[in-house]
Amino acid sequence: MKNLAIVGLGNWGQNLVGAVQGGSDIVRFSVGVARRPDALRAFASRWNLRIVDSYGEALSAPDVDGVVLTTPDRMHPQQVIEAARAGKPVLVEKPFALDRKSAELAIDEARKRKNLVAFAHNRRFLPAVTEMRERIAADRIGRILHIEGNFSSSYGRRFKSGMWRADPTETIAGGMTGMGIHQVDLMLMFAGRFARIDARGRRQLIDVPVDDNVSFFAEFEGGATGIFTTLITTSPIWRFRLLGSKGWLEMIGENRLLSCEGNQPVQETIFPIVSTEKMELEAFANAIEGRGTFPVSVEEALHGVAVLEAVSVSIREQRTVEI
Repeated sequence: MKNLAIVGLGNWGQNLVGAVQGGSDIVRFSVGVARRPDALRAFASRWNLRIVDSYGEALSAPDVDGVVLTTPDRMHPQQVIEAARAGKPVLVEKPFALDRKSAELAIDEARKRKNLVAFAHNRRFLPAVTEMRERIAADRIGRILHIEGNFSSSYGRRFKSGMWRADPTETIAGGMTGMGIHQVDLMLMFAGRFARIDARGRRQLIDVPVDDNVSFFAEFEGGATGIFTTLITTSPIWRFRLLGSKGWLEMIGENRLLSCEGNQPVQETIFPIVSTEKMELEAFANAIEGRGTFPVSVEEALHGVAVLEAVSVSIREQRTVEI
């Protein structure tokens, strides 16, 4: 059993704790780091967490085998450096960083100290995504020519002045920053490195200075193209489509997969609902133990940061950005 510390116990941090506490034989949280410990006493008691108010205290705790960061994105690189210096493996929520330079500095420090850094793209653990990878590996849809995606929800309607997510220096690419980045990661996994991107954003409904409607057109180094949209002021939707030279695959929601090969009828597969958060945390624990490799590589994580940074620049300067 691996004991983790979680740094940042907002909604998502609490969700991660609930995903494994008492329900996993591989991993649990023993320590939580929070700026206002008193507000979390009931939560801590429920989940048997020791609450501390210092990241340094969590890093020095002998009963902590690794740390999970659910902190504001701009803080991640420095916190990864501190974890590396303390010799604590670290799982970082997405996005890993807001610019490639700070991400590379953090990775360089971790590599120098041979410290594990894992990147929290939990949608990679979806059974539908696994099935898509297997069909592509078996050449059932041929060469990937084009990708289309939409990941939207209404979570931006909760943004209020003073929240870190409502700060445009934190949410640098609107809804792409905290939500759309999931499908950017899948695009990268399926089509490889991005070559260039042309993005546009606009604020339509929310009061804070963050774009709530963001879209981009992308070209990949391998020759494929892609389009993607994320809104943070509409009803939830997840659609992700791969079009290949022999057929296509489309996720509608996270557990429904449509497919077509050649001119055959469209097929539908429904997958069970799973806790990708639990699967992700258990994969991190296994990687700490040396049982397997975490499925998101350092190179993919760094390129994902470069894509996010390019989206931000493209929106701001209204031009195509080379990556």
